[in-house]
Amino acid sequence: HRATTISGVPTTYQMLCEHRAWDTTDLSSLNKLTCGGSAVPLRVLEAYEQRGLRFSNGYGMTETAPGATTLPAARSREKAGSSGLPHFFTDVRIADFDGAVAAPGSVGEIQIKGPNVIHEYWNRPGATAESYDAGGWFKSGDMGYKDNDGFVFVSDRLKDMIISGGENIYPAEVEQAITELDAVGSVAVIGVPDEKWGEVPRAVILLREGAQLTEAELRAHLEGRLARYKIPKTVMFVDEMPRTASGKIRKADLRKLTAGQA
Repeated sequence: HRATTISGVPTTYQMLCEHRAWDTTDLSSLNKLTCGGSAVPLRVLEAYEQRGLRFSNGYGMTETAPGATTLPAARSREKAGSSGLPHFFTDVRIADFDGAVAAPGSVGEIQIKGPNVIHEYWNRPGATAESYDAGGWFKSGDMGYKDNDGFVFVSDRLKDMIISGGENIYPAEVEQAITELDAVGSVAVIGVPDEKWGEVPRAVILLREGAQLTEAELRAHLEGRLARYKIPKTVMFVDEMPRTASGKIRKADLRKLTAGQA
C-alpha cells in the first residue's frame, strides 16, 4: 500500500522489526514514524535506524486531546528516552508530593494545562475534583521529570510505583534495563507484598522465540546498572503477556495471575 506514516506503541514496532520478513520488506515509502505509550527500547530504535528510519515520540492521553509533548525525530538520539517538549499551546510542569514545582531532574507528577485539556469528566464530579488542583492543573497520574533543557521524561504511572523500604522504584526504569537483553521479548515489573520491605519488585518476562535466559544471567546484567534495591527480588518467565487492544501490558492482570506465587 506504500504507506508513508506509521503511528504505534513500542510493542508494535518491536513486533515489526522482529518479523522474519523485516530485512526484505520494502520500507522506502515510509518517511514518518510516531510512537507513544512509552520510550522506544534502544535495540528497536537501532533496528529502524539501520533501515534509515527514525522516530518522533510523544506523550499525552485522551484528556489532553490527545497530545501534550513531542520529541522530533531529529532529536531522538540526543534526547533518547524523552517524550519531548510541551506543545506550543500547552503548559507542562512537574509537581512534587507537596504540590510544589519540582527541580530539574527530580521526579514528580506530570501536570498539564492548556486549551487542549478537558474541563471535566461528564457527570463525574468526584473524578473531576480529584483530577485538578486549585490552580486548574490536570493531574495526569504519571510520574516523570524535566531535564535542564525542559524536555519531559516519563518515569511511570503513579499507581505502578513500588515503595520498598521507603524507597521509590519506578518499574519503567527497571524494565528498560532488562529490555537491553536480546533474549527478552517483553517484560513487566510489578510490586509484590513483602513482610520486611512492604513491597519488592518482581520481573515478569516473556522471552523471544527460541531464546534462553536464567535468573542468574539477568541479575548479573542488572548488577551495576541499577541500585540493588531496584533489582527484582523474584523473576517469573511466562508464555504470554496479557495486553490491551493497543498492545500495552495489563499489569493489573499480571498482579492477579502471579498473586501468591513465590
